[in-house]
Amino acid sequence: MRRWSIAVIAALMLLSGQTALAAQPAQGVVRDFANLATADCHNPEGIAVSPTGVLYAAGLSGHICVLTQDRVTRVISVPPGPAGVTNFLGELFEPSQGLFVVDIADFGATASGRLLRVDPDTGAASTLAGGFLAPNAIAQNRHRTLFVSDSFAGAIYTVEPTGGGKKLWKADPKLSTKGFPPFGANGVAFDRTESFLYVANTGDSSILRIPVNVDGSAGDVVVFAKGATAADPQLLHGADGITFDVTGQLWVCANQANEIQVLSPSGSLVARYGHNSGDDAMVFPASLVFHERALYVTNLYFGAFGGKLSVLGVPFPGAPLRP
Repeated sequence: MRRWSIAVIAALMLLSGQTALAAQPAQGVVRDFANLATADCHNPEGIAVSPTGVLYAAGLSGHICVLTQDRVTRVISVPPGPAGVTNFLGELFEPSQGLFVVDIADFGATASGRLLRVDPDTGAASTLAGGFLAPNAIAQNRHRTLFVSDSFAGAIYTVEPTGGGKKLWKADPKLSTKGFPPFGANGVAFDRTESFLYVANTGDSSILRIPVNVDGSAGDVVVFAKGATAADPQLLHGADGITFDVTGQLWVCANQANEIQVLSPSGSLVARYGHNSGDDAMVFPASLVFHERALYVTNLYFGAFGGKLSVLGVPFPGAPLRP
């Protein structure tokens, strides 16, 4: 009887494991995950995920939509700032601190952009810093300092999670653009050792790299990977959100190519998703986040009341947000 019980338990564990694996998205294939073309959730740009897999999608609706699996289970409304309008872009979830999100407000008409911290349970929001032209994406280092890109200022600012306003970390012409879309510094991500901050320049279709000096200051901005070449016009075209996996590969939303493109640690293109056989089409992929062996992607659309989330099964999990 004892042997039979052990066998049954083993079989149930195997079945349970197979069920869990079956729930994972197919590796290497882009699939539609959730429709967000609604009044509350349209035009999603930012995305973040909790350790338990709860997704937070924020966008031009001015709301943060909370998804469990592929369903919106709650909508967080945040009061507008000085501009009287709220348009959310990048997000970051930190388990002990909550949800950080940037508000581009009136898209640079006035310096009304904000960095907010939102309690994911209550929805209560506080402003950590204001005065941005076009705050776009957020990264955090091991000291928990937040790094915020400003696409129209051509700059990276730092903000402490306790507030106190923004401080200029780096301004450089390479962080601006005269290209299209007219957004310079956009997605930001640290490498594993925090030796460099990587920055997507959307209008220039490039990935930049900024050394972090021993004292925490910024070194010179250099081009890590240049796209939209004559040989490959869609390479990094409209580079937007970026994130690293555990192997050091950089995953890039190329919003004008409607692809996710993957760069090696040396900056070479090693994979692209979005136009492969079996892929569901993406429309202006803007931000991306790993959870286990899945990559979730916002599709901004930039049309009236469009938007969705895509999901892609991946061979490696994402790198931790901090070392």
